[in-house]
Amino acid sequence: MAACRFPASGRVVYFPSCATRMFGAPTRENGMLPTTDAMLELLKRAGYNPVVPEKLDGQCCGQPFQSKGFPEEADRLGDALNVTLDSLSGSGKFPVVTDASTCARHIKGHPGESEVADSAEFLLSHVLPNLKITKKVPVLAVHHNCSAQRLKEQSTIEALAHAMAEKVVVLSSFTCCGYGGDRGLFAPELNAHATRFVKSEIPADCALGVSTVSTCASGLTEHAGIPFVSIASVLEMVSQP
Repeated sequence: MAACRFPASGRVVYFPSCATRMFGAPTRENGMLPTTDAMLELLKRAGYNPVVPEKLDGQCCGQPFQSKGFPEEADRLGDALNVTLDSLSGSGKFPVVTDASTCARHIKGHPGESEVADSAEFLLSHVLPNLKITKKVPVLAVHHNCSAQRLKEQSTIEALAHAMAEKVVVLSSFTCCGYGGDRGLFAPELNAHATRFVKSEIPADCALGVSTVSTCASGLTEHAGIPFVSIASVLEMVSQP
């Protein structure tokens, strides 16, 4: 994936996705921050001035409605969000970053005036070079969710994983975790069946995994036997001063 051409410092608009706001990893005993807090801390640590849209309740890229068969509502919400992001970014003068591959993919397909980056690409190209990794995790499992695959982010995500961990294990027993947005809540057997072999892929010394979609992370946490969290949460933890 080509690096996005964003400035190395200054304002950056951060849009926390709906899924992350609802399912983002909570604070855990090992000190990891929730995704939204971790993203803000990382952006500041890398020298950026993050700006978050006001009144986030009700703001959505429209992807959940598109996937449910309501394209008109998806367009209405997406257009409204683009107006907000374009205003905050100075009509594309400043970068916009979101924290879910599903959201990033949808916005990229229905763009406004702003260039939007998924968290993985922005963290690798513009944040990681300005961080000092202070303590890597021993082993990290990586899940490439459907949207990350469609965005062709595999190499980007794995590069971040190798920067954060001594050893990286890429899950390969399934291509889709079966969670499918909210389908894992209403038809949990889909998620259970898709991930039925995942425990056999997790080494005994692996205690943590990452995914770039929080709903996928929730389903994997339930069936893999280890917590799956966002890349931002892990990167913030391993780069703490």
